Amino acid sequence: MTIVDSLNEVADWLNNTACQKFMFKVPPDNPRTPVDDGYSYETTHPHAFPMFIPAKDKVPPGIISNIPSICVQLVKGEDDNAQQERTMSINLGISCWNPGIHAKDWFYPNGKRLEKPEKFKIAEDGWMDAWNLVDDITRRLGSTSHIGGLEIIKSKPVTFGPYKEQDAIPDFYPMWFAWIQFDVQSVFLRHDEEIDQFL
Repeated sequence: MTIVDSLNEVADWLNNTACQKFMFKVPPDNPRTPVDDGYSYETTHPHAFPMFIPAKDKVPPGIISNIPSICVQLVKGEDDNAQQERTMSINLGISCWNPGIHAKDWFYPNGKRLEKPEKFKIAEDGWMDAWNLVDDITRRLGSTSHIGGLEIIKSKPVTFGPYKEQDAIPDFYPMWFAWIQFDVQSVFLRHDEEIDQFL
């Protein structure tokens, strides 16, 4: 299986499984737009993109935004020509946007709203969006053996964590980032030109 096919397989698997389970807030087109009481946000499923995240105005048709998203990247690979096996380390870069609690985030039992509606509250708990997605994806990786034509290497751990800069976790509020890494293998067939002369 080619590298391109492999990355597309993982992105398709994510888009058809974990991404369908979640709806996250979409950031405004203009980063200077106030996101307090007057901001009526949209929600969308996160979308998995192979290798890089396109600019918001370059996303494919039918996709609302480039955030929330998952970037499916190749960390490294290795071909074992004797065994005709390819192993690859895959990184999933997760990004979400959540500046806090908006008025429409409040749930009112039995439809009873408060006399004084809730106001927007800046909150630092938007990180939970990214980590809920991490939890779901790692659970799925642990409970499946294949992603299309790729076999998940169960003998190697699935690792995850926050993005860091010089060993510190940077504050990108209201953006939230996390990563997951795992290993896969696939079979490939090589055309040996030296053998052609005997055919």
